[in-house]
Amino acid sequence: MCRPASRAFFALPLALCPALAAAQATPPPGIRERELVQIIRQAGHDCRQIESIEIAPSPEMGLDSFRPEVAHCTNGKKFLVVKGGRGGANALPVVRPLPTDIRL
Repeated sequence: MCRPASRAFFALPLALCPALAAAQATPPPGIRERELVQIIRQAGHDCRQIESIEIAPSPEMGLDSFRPEVAHCTNGKKFLVVKGGRGGANALPVVRPLPTDIRL
């Protein structure tokens, strides 16, 4: 099969059923929380489960890759998690513990 025809073959179901494309694009609930727990634990901190996540307001132009998140753990601890944009896909996130009275 030639390349344009194969692209059309795979794009046709998504064009005919936009709900299918939207369902594939949105992750199931709880996935981001589990990712953050794993990132925090790999950084050597104690967090068994995420209670809530605060996401910083939309950053300025050019800073889209720096999306800081504050993870509130069920044990009362807070962590700032930021993934840098310069390392590409291999960039390690930065995890910093926060005092409990700081908000974004």
